[in-house]
Amino acid sequence: MFDQIFKRPSAIKRHMEAPLLEERWRYVQYWVENGSVLVSIQRISQYLLVIMDSMKFYKVREVHFDEIKEAADKWASRSSPRYMKNTIYSTTSKDHFMRNASRWFNLLGCLRRPPKPPLPFEERLQEYMSYIRHERGFSEVTIASRFSLLKYFLKEMAKTCTSLHEITPLSIDDFLIKRHDVDKCSRRSVQYSGTVIRTFLRYQESKRQCPLGLADTIKVPRVYKYESLPSSPSWDDVKTILKNTEGEDPASIRDRAILMLLSIYGLRASEVLKLRLEDIDWRNELFHLKRAKTSRLQTLPLSLTVGNALLRYIKEVRPICSRREVFLCRYAPYRPLRGIYYVANKYMAPLELAIKHHGPHALRHACASHLINEGVSLKEISDLLGHRGLETTRIYTHVDLTSLRQIADFDIGDLL
Repeated sequence: MFDQIFKRPSAIKRHMEAPLLEERWRYVQYWVENGSVLVSIQRISQYLLVIMDSMKFYKVREVHFDEIKEAADKWASRSSPRYMKNTIYSTTSKDHFMRNASRWFNLLGCLRRPPKPPLPFEERLQEYMSYIRHERGFSEVTIASRFSLLKYFLKEMAKTCTSLHEITPLSIDDFLIKRHDVDKCSRRSVQYSGTVIRTFLRYQESKRQCPLGLADTIKVPRVYKYESLPSSPSWDDVKTILKNTEGEDPASIRDRAILMLLSIYGLRASEVLKLRLEDIDWRNELFHLKRAKTSRLQTLPLSLTVGNALLRYIKEVRPICSRREVFLCRYAPYRPLRGIYYVANKYMAPLELAIKHHGPHALRHACASHLINEGVSLKEISDLLGHRGLETTRIYTHVDLTSLRQIADFDIGDLL
């Protein structure tokens, strides 16, 4: 058991003679099976002893989440040993304490979390989600987006309404105004909110769950066709971003592969995260992906540069485990990477670019704008980006800044 983890006899004795030996070892074994390194296993084992002493947890009993939080706060505020600098409060200590305590107690089946407050009008919302998933065939990305917005809307409505029949046009107007004035959403986002709410209420009208005609009373702000053009870094800025990922540390190797897929192929963030090992055809230099919005399968050629970046990440950095997703968290338990906004933002923010957003979608816009400037046809760009039609792609012709600068620099002095 613990003699496989520790070398000093005193440490082995301390862990072997402490209470709940089997229960502690089961938790430690979980981390061993998930690929944690020895140093992490040792730290986890030490924390289990700390948790037991701090919470007087010497036999399995029911534990409430508030009890863990209180003990973690007390542990984080403890005085440091005399040979170390005193710290008033350690956020890291609290996080380690709460994380290991929660996971251990959950593994033992004795953790009792506070009940989540019921979601207002949950039955109506779930029925609508099932409708757009199974009958309308919306993608999971769209469904998640609508669920999040409608949950927020229904929570606001529940403050003054006990049923959908009590929702009024004025309350909907107040919600949309709040989206703009308080939540600082753009006009386009407010328009999207109104459209989603309208379709939701139309469905409820068909089920006689809200007043007839309520959906038609929703007014949204007018958004002109080219009111908000995509903003993106220049291609020179993209080259700088990729150059800054040429480090030898594991994070840089992983980030380089991700940023290349975003900028060179214009993939959406969710498409990068869902890429699986079997999607890459190394022999034929191709990779396959499922488009996030259309759910269509697409095959793209794998360029040498991107292929080398992916291969280096897989061989040198990616953890060896049973997961099939290409991009995983670097530390056990290994799971798919959840979001890559901070990956893109980490390299874009220091450049202080004059653009609205510093996330992964800005690199998709940069890819499209670069291809426009290089003279690639709209049909080819549309196919690469996975657009349904050319109208979506055509918007990038309005941000062709390179051509605009050429026109502005044209000397017409000899013609006057």
